[in-house]
Amino acid sequence: MKFKLYVDGSLYFTDPRVTETVAFAQVTDLHLTPDPPDLWPAECRHGIAWWDAEFKHPSRRLPGLLDEIRNRNVDFILFGGDVLDTYHPESAARVPRLCRERGLTGVYQFGNHDCEPPHVRYMPTPLDREVRDDTVARLCEHWDMPGRYYAFERGGVRFVLLDCVYFKRDGVYAGYFDDVQVAWCEDQLRHDGPIIVCHHVPFDCPTVDYRLRLIGGGGGSGCIAADENGQRLRQAIETCPNVLGTFTGHTHLRSEDPLGNTWQLMTGAAADGCWRYVRIAATDPPTSLQLDGSPAIPQVDRE
Repeated sequence: MKFKLYVDGSLYFTDPRVTETVAFAQVTDLHLTPDPPDLWPAECRHGIAWWDAEFKHPSRRLPGLLDEIRNRNVDFILFGGDVLDTYHPESAARVPRLCRERGLTGVYQFGNHDCEPPHVRYMPTPLDREVRDDTVARLCEHWDMPGRYYAFERGGVRFVLLDCVYFKRDGVYAGYFDDVQVAWCEDQLRHDGPIIVCHHVPFDCPTVDYRLRLIGGGGGSGCIAADENGQRLRQAIETCPNVLGTFTGHTHLRSEDPLGNTWQLMTGAAADGCWRYVRIAATDPPTSLQLDGSPAIPQVDRE
């Protein structure tokens, strides 16, 4: 397994076991606020307006972003979490509708904000487990998800989409996995072929820690917890010879970081117009992903 990283952050994985070329876009941290604004709850209006401006009015930017992705001829869009800044049924339904209008297919996973109702996101108050479970069920219907975590295959590549539950413990926010999901993921990693793992919240790597400290995140905070399940999951991914890479977001930073035998690939926030193009094929990477072929070099006779 090998990959080529292009200047714009695009990736090309080469694996001879791929049965057909797969191309997808990773879109994470779009942070759609409820749309239109007249649907904003009165008690949350100021908070929603503040975050909508901070994220550069993502509801207005979404159609153009999807048009840009459509022009790259991807097989699907992997929405990697925090598509929504808060749960709102109209906003949740709008994303797949806009995709369908452009002939695009979306697959989804949850971030830490998608399942938060407005009073949790903007007041804020703790997210009750029953409230999250109810919102998860609603979003699974909106986004045609088989469950809060699941896997699918395309072109011989297995895509494993995890649900990292994010909350504060001992004064620090971190992402957590239960025993059942970790065991399920370990079973998925037994796939005898290339694997892509997607988890919204990143693992804490030295390079990630350094970046988070620079932006005031405290270093390590906001990552997957280093508890028993977090370490067990990390070891399973790091030591699996078939994992091409893990795709993550959450920090709003773009980064490519070594993770054991593989790489953790963070994509910048779609709220800032960032997304990542990824192609997986059996052939070697081309010089450019924008243009076919290679530049012609004229032969010059020298006497």
